[in-house]
Amino acid sequence: MHELVCKRNTLTVLKMGEGVFHWLTLVISVNIVYVGAAPVKLCDKSADIAFLIDSSSSIWIYDFEKQIKFVQELVKRFNIGPDTIQVAALTFSHNVVNEFHFNDVDSAQEASDRIGRIVHERGNYTFTNYALDIMRTDLFSPINGARARVAKICILLTDGQSSYPKETLVQARLAKESGITILAIGIGDRVDEQELRTVVSPPANQNYFHSSTFDRLKEKLFPELIGQIACDEQEDQPPVEACQGKNADIIFVVDMSSSIWVKHFKEELEFLADLVSNFDINSGKTRVGMVTFSTATEVQFYLDKYRSREDVREAILSTQSHGGLTNTHLALQRARYEMFSMKHGSRRGVAHICIVITDGVSRIPEMTLIESNLNHEAGIDVFAISVGHEVDVKELHHIASKPEYVFEVNGYGALKHITNILAVKTCQEDEPPVVACRGKREDVVFIVDMSSSIWVVDFQEQLKFLSDLVGFFDINGDNARVGLLTFSTDTRVHFYLNTYNVQEEVSKAILAIKSEGGLTNTHLALQKALYEMMTPMHGSRSEVDHVIIVFTDGLSRVPRLTARQAHKTHQAGVEVIAVGVGDRTNKAELEQIASRKEFVFEVSGYNTLQEIGNILARKTCEVT
Repeated sequence: MHELVCKRNTLTVLKMGEGVFHWLTLVISVNIVYVGAAPVKLCDKSADIAFLIDSSSSIWIYDFEKQIKFVQELVKRFNIGPDTIQVAALTFSHNVVNEFHFNDVDSAQEASDRIGRIVHERGNYTFTNYALDIMRTDLFSPINGARARVAKICILLTDGQSSYPKETLVQARLAKESGITILAIGIGDRVDEQELRTVVSPPANQNYFHSSTFDRLKEKLFPELIGQIACDEQEDQPPVEACQGKNADIIFVVDMSSSIWVKHFKEELEFLADLVSNFDINSGKTRVGMVTFSTATEVQFYLDKYRSREDVREAILSTQSHGGLTNTHLALQRARYEMFSMKHGSRRGVAHICIVITDGVSRIPEMTLIESNLNHEAGIDVFAISVGHEVDVKELHHIASKPEYVFEVNGYGALKHITNILAVKTCQEDEPPVVACRGKREDVVFIVDMSSSIWVVDFQEQLKFLSDLVGFFDINGDNARVGLLTFSTDTRVHFYLNTYNVQEEVSKAILAIKSEGGLTNTHLALQKALYEMMTPMHGSRSEVDHVIIVFTDGLSRVPRLTARQAHKTHQAGVEVIAVGVGDRTNKAELEQIASRKEFVFEVSGYNTLQEIGNILARKTCEVT
């Protein structure tokens, strides 16, 4: 008898595919059972396990009952209790039905009884995407009993392809990114195995299973195998652990316009207060600031205001709503220029993250678009959260840095459902590379094109790029010094090398420059930089490296004189870097201006300057 059981189990494993075959040894060790023996309890590890059960019309009523009995058999093998295993279940077809939450049952028998009462919906669709969404946002919500420091597992059972495959994969990805491990059982010959292998957590050959019929589900192999995998899952770490060591400056941009009721505004604040619990604030590695907006903007606190998580939480919860219009563009602008400034605690070399929450369309969409683009180009990672149904989804995607940084919830009460996934996303953001310019002694002069061919918006983007670029230099009067002149028909010095000795003052002076337009007399700018800017009278030092960085969007007006003046600059021992912007520049002339070919940079437009920020700073710092 023993031999027969072992042979049957081994044969079943071999038939069920390569993925299950890898578990052969494990199955034999846990599944040698005597006929008539009682079910074996699987484990006592803490885990929250959600069952997603297909209830579509393609499943014959008798097969649906077999599916239900399989799930009942499985939950009976778990040691279910508030401190060990918790289970929840939903069914899906043309809609999604929450059968019970984690905090609705506290014993295996009670869970089995609830599962046994599930009704076959027999819907005409297979909305697997909605099932995964509700599983992530509702079943695994703390308010419904989900726990923070345990493994989160989803077991999906289905007999066919989802009605919306693309959306299903998106929801599966969101679930996995929020820390949920997905296992799936495909039943019958109509399943899309490729889809399910993509849905499950890797490795697919271990987490996806196929059963040829519903009858095969009743074999002891499946409950033991699925249950063992669930028990073997490593306990999940809460988002705060994932954020330990995260160096980031995070700004909340919070809508407080009149369309938000006081009650809902408080729910908005509670969501943010819960979110900051995931950040490593107490160590000083993560800093948080907050600005609110309606008709005007109001800074609630800067990045350098609070140094403990509790202080930040209290400051958020004490914010008062004033109402007004939805001037989103003003808030985005203030976040970039003021909140992310060194004067108010922002740091170079750490991730800059902005989290925007709004419930409506901005008052001036075209300005919101411009400010959003400038934030992206400034290297700020922007998350956009919409609440309710009055938002413009297209605008929301413009605000966010990436499509996956957009979150939509139906109401303020639902914000809590995205806390974990938003925290995970924020904590996973890459930190920008730090250029090793500390202690570097050099005199750097920017020569900036302001001719009529440059639009005002593009000129402002150029200035913002330069403002960020100087953050890489160790500006203190003794190490790095920076000067700047602009050129068009004439040249104009905006500040000399000895005008400022603090990086914040340099950045502020750059951002204050206004465009004047004119011709492109590049040769006059090179001449003035060499004979006026790079002189002891105006702060230049003989014992340090001298660097000129030229930005231009077109061919110079007198190429012959430009080439001659560039040659004189090289002979004087000044290293020249040339940056060409757009498609009207002349590569040959850029190479004549630059000291070396590797000092020539070309970008497609002013909105792509940020792409060369790190390498340009590194080249400048490596000049010897």
